[in-house]
Amino acid sequence: MSSKLWLLTLSIFAGGLGFIYINSSATLVNPQGLNPTTIINNTNNSLTNKPKPSLASIPSSNKNANTLSVVNTSSMLNAPSPIERIRTITDKTNLQQALVNEHDNFKRYPPQNQRIKEAQQDPISQRYAVDERTTLNDDNTFGMTIWSDQKYYLAQDTVQLFAYLQDANGVKLAGEFSAVLQDVNQQTLMSIKLSDENRDYVYESAFQLNEKLAGSALSPGIYKVLIHNTQYEIIDALTFTLSKPDISLTGNYHDNITGDGDLLIEAEVEVTLQNRFYVQASLYSATHVPIGVTQFSGDLDVGKHWVPLTYSGLMIKDGDESGPYVLDQISVAKVTMPMQRAPSLKPDYQTESYGLDEFSSDSYTP
Repeated sequence: MSSKLWLLTLSIFAGGLGFIYINSSATLVNPQGLNPTTIINNTNNSLTNKPKPSLASIPSSNKNANTLSVVNTSSMLNAPSPIERIRTITDKTNLQQALVNEHDNFKRYPPQNQRIKEAQQDPISQRYAVDERTTLNDDNTFGMTIWSDQKYYLAQDTVQLFAYLQDANGVKLAGEFSAVLQDVNQQTLMSIKLSDENRDYVYESAFQLNEKLAGSALSPGIYKVLIHNTQYEIIDALTFTLSKPDISLTGNYHDNITGDGDLLIEAEVEVTLQNRFYVQASLYSATHVPIGVTQFSGDLDVGKHWVPLTYSGLMIKDGDESGPYVLDQISVAKVTMPMQRAPSLKPDYQTESYGLDEFSSDSYTP
């Protein structure tokens, strides 16, 4: 009996110690048994019990941010465009002035029109301008300059080559030159001898672009002439294009002022093979003051067609020159790779004697 009582007392004592230990230890919580609402309420209660700062002590960061945002947006909207900033520059560079002019012309005239203020700016003249190349020998004491009379030729045309030798002071000297003509595959088609027939120290040669050069008809493409000065071992090359544009001018033109107040010149062309073609023409006054250029592109079938060349009335007024007007240069080409351009043409066609007041003053509206 006493032993049973002793065991019961020991069990009660051990249970009491376990109860005390559990209540004094960190509580283990089952995450799945958490109630989110209880957590939020407990958190709010703990925050609510803390003292609240006064409204005066809270910085108005949101208000300042909103005000700053409005100010920045307003300044961005009122800021001048890049072209307007360039326009305000007093001493503009050539590039800056060109950017302003191009922007004004783009907005002022139709996209196919471009104003020419100086003859040197004529894009047709620039495209067909002959390149003179000068190459020096190894010690830079002598130089060889070479060029051809044109950049674009048709079959059966005659190519003229020129070369001269000069010293370090630019004085022309007697020289010895030889050359070879090569096709796009660097195959030599013929040897060329340059000579100074008129004793001006400029050495020349000429050859015709016909089937005799290759034994058959020459293919359209780019050809190269390698020229060699044998005295000082100077070698350089020039290139030209043999074109087959499949379009030509017949020489017939007529003109009138359109209902929109623009000048329309129609040029008759003859097409020998259907393709897409490109025509560009420059307009000058009768006193050779440049006015502008226009262009046409489109698909044309075999046969004769009237190609419209329209010049903005406002562009003509900006030129401040009354008629008659001269169709000074025309470039025609077949749109291929590379572009099959015909040699530059100068039709010298004159329009009627139109007055400036007959043309429109309206800017281009897309």
